Amino acid sequence: MTIQEIDSTIRRLRDAAEQISANLLELELDPNRKLLEASDLQGESATRWGEASASHAQLWQWYSLLDGLLDRASGLRGTRTRLSDSQLAELSALLQGASIEFSSEQVPLEERALFAGSQARRCTADDLLARMSVEFDRSKTVVAAIGRAWDTFVPRMSAARATLDDSAELARTLGDGEPSELDLARRQLTQLAGALSKDPLSVSGEDIESLETSLQAIRQDLDGVEEVRREIDRLLLAAHDLLAELRRAAQEGKTTHEEVLIKITAAAAPEPLGLDSALERQLEDVAELSRRAAWREARAALEQWRTRARSLLDQERQITAENRALLETRGELRGLLDAYQAKAKRLGLIEDPELSGMFDQAHDALYTAPTDLGQAAELVGSYQQALPESPSAREVLR
Repeated sequence: MTIQEIDSTIRRLRDAAEQISANLLELELDPNRKLLEASDLQGESATRWGEASASHAQLWQWYSLLDGLLDRASGLRGTRTRLSDSQLAELSALLQGASIEFSSEQVPLEERALFAGSQARRCTADDLLARMSVEFDRSKTVVAAIGRAWDTFVPRMSAARATLDDSAELARTLGDGEPSELDLARRQLTQLAGALSKDPLSVSGEDIESLETSLQAIRQDLDGVEEVRREIDRLLLAAHDLLAELRRAAQEGKTTHEEVLIKITAAAAPEPLGLDSALERQLEDVAELSRRAAWREARAALEQWRTRARSLLDQERQITAENRALLETRGELRGLLDAYQAKAKRLGLIEDPELSGMFDQAHDALYTAPTDLGQAAELVGSYQQALPESPSAREVLR
């Protein structure tokens, strides 16, 4: 090496050593590392933190070896502007050769041989820098992973505990006792809290999300019960309104069906639903449950009642629509027949005997109750097909 190369190498290694020192100090002062040192870890977290802690101590020892080498190199270099060949050779060997010696205890475990004993190992300064980079990343990764678990999950666990406590208090005020799901969530939270404290690397985001989902479902259920307790009068009034609407729909369906039976020959006309007094009695049962402050039972009974009532209302409306469609079909056929007659008049064929006979047949079918829609549709279609596009076309047909 030339004297310029020696000076450049010393500066490069010194800069690297200073950066290493700063990074090691920053890692040592990391608040998560301080928490780790004070924690009684278990499981995977304990294993990985033990390895990371040993790596950190090892890094300081290796830093001392590197710093000692640079002190020796700086001493040999001095401030002279010229160096002898022997001095250049010695500095070259020191900076480029395997001049750093460390004991077997300082050799990473994966590089040790079973029967190597306490034999020392040697490496170059650049080799040592590469080793230090690997060990630093390993140590930093463990501290960051555990710190990230704590920083991310602890606030979510605190929020989950607050939700659980609020839900337990709400359940107490409702007088129903705690639901079994709440006790299960409490045990799950206690287990996760212990794991987060002792083995944070064993806790996953899916674990926390599962707890949060359970607590959210519990709270929604309790809120629903609370709404029934607070709004029972309004909810019962709305239910009676729904029952009245269902009765109106049933009456409309009955009236429409009766009209269809009179006006249309339709064996497949759907019959309206028959309502009995069961719905009324079930609402009275809900009111009785509320008077006994059995809010959870009242809520379940009311939700079941509303589901059935809405289903019946939808069915009744569908049946009415299907019956009304039959009447509308008859009206549409009447409209078509009138339009085709107007066309015949426009073509000057209104008194044509054959067309007049076809029109009368279709008209009688549509205006005689009950109307056979299938037959009437065929007659209207035949009348339409018999009408020419123009008077001359009718003459050709003749």
